Amino acid sequence: MRPTPVLLDCDPGIDDALAIAYLVAEHLAGRIRLVGVVCTAGNVGLADTVANALAWLDLAGAPPVPVCAGAAGAIAVPHVFTPETHGPRGAGHAVLETTTTRCVDPRGGAQFWVDAARAHPGELVAIVTGPSSTLARALEREPALPGLVADLTVMGGTFRGHPGNTTPVSEWNVDVDPEAADAVCLAWEAARSADAELAAPLWCGLNLTERAVWTPERSQRLLAASDSPLARQLTAALRFYFEFHDSVGEGYLAQVHDPFVAWLALHPEMVITEDSHIRVECSGEHTRGMTVEDRRGHRGRAGNARIATGVRVSGGPEAVLDEVFAAIVSLR
Repeated sequence: MRPTPVLLDCDPGIDDALAIAYLVAEHLAGRIRLVGVVCTAGNVGLADTVANALAWLDLAGAPPVPVCAGAAGAIAVPHVFTPETHGPRGAGHAVLETTTTRCVDPRGGAQFWVDAARAHPGELVAIVTGPSSTLARALEREPALPGLVADLTVMGGTFRGHPGNTTPVSEWNVDVDPEAADAVCLAWEAARSADAELAAPLWCGLNLTERAVWTPERSQRLLAASDSPLARQLTAALRFYFEFHDSVGEGYLAQVHDPFVAWLALHPEMVITEDSHIRVECSGEHTRGMTVEDRRGHRGRAGNARIATGVRVSGGPEAVLDEVFAAIVSLR
């Protein structure tokens, strides 16, 4: 069988770096084909997300992979970056060198989304680990995109009453650009109203992803297993992430949402889900950015989401991170 084509839309970002390394390892092992990386402004500005993605691909030893600059900001309201969370350049304490071997693809992120979906109709697995800003712009260019993508996995939102991490009710990726996230919800609702066989996007919210915890002990094991430049820079970046989580009362650890979600995207049969219909609140004074789930069918609309609630893996999210860890260790 041919390797599954995979597109990553990210905003590196410390846990995005782990996701990039994991997907490169899966590509090199022949299990997927990483067809491109789209960079969206989110944790840091667009110039930094692009530079970071290029650097992490270099460190991971990735083959030539198109890297495209996506949306430089949100649709409606400019957002504030988070140097306190990911560092001033989005790499924590890591020192990333400017690549001399890779160039940015000139097509731009939205066009690359469209081109990749058209090149792999019904096959492309798309993963969004940052704001949905670039995807929303791609949907404007190609409204048929939901029917071209085989599966979409989004790290975003929070469900089942789980608190937000940006406001009491909103998760960071969605809070940055609620209009874009809601555009994704509407696009897949319309597409599934016309064709119920289309797969609804998998939404991975904080209710599940906050259980994916990377500890200092795991970083020590990474360095013991691989003293590569990649391992050294990842552990330096993660040390900043530990410090941030400790500063907000979570403990000296890191919730690594993005590599966990990347694993879920590649192992859909191992994800426990519930079909639902969601919309994103874009105007509420206290609820902007809230992912509002209709579990009882009040809206009478076609389901537009699968909500990830757990994993069918003995050991749960920690065991998933063991697999991510093993993949990264293989990058020597």
